[in-house]
Amino acid sequence: MAHIHKPFKRPGWHASKKTKNLKQIITADKAKEWKTNTPTYWNIEALPSMTPQKKYCDITGLEARYTDPKTRLRYHSTEVYQLIKNQPIGVVQQYLGLRNAAVVLK
Repeated sequence: MAHIHKPFKRPGWHASKKTKNLKQIITADKAKEWKTNTPTYWNIEALPSMTPQKKYCDITGLEARYTDPKTRLRYHSTEVYQLIKNQPIGVVQQYLGLRNAAVVLK
């Protein structure tokens, strides 16, 4: 039962490989002589994305759904918010400094 003869298939036929890995693309790209204005794998310029940039929680690194109005820290859940509320201003400033959003809090 393991070997069933199928007359419509050639036993020696194998499908050709359709995809290339990154190393093959890089090697093929470097091997060719390109004009200066020809788009290649390395110099394709695209417009900026129209979708809004994702915001991540300053504490956990997960996707942030909320922002604390007092400290401007982004947080993922209510558990993280409870942690943010108890942080001293110096620690909050360090978190804001990590994402280059440091401001003087009052």
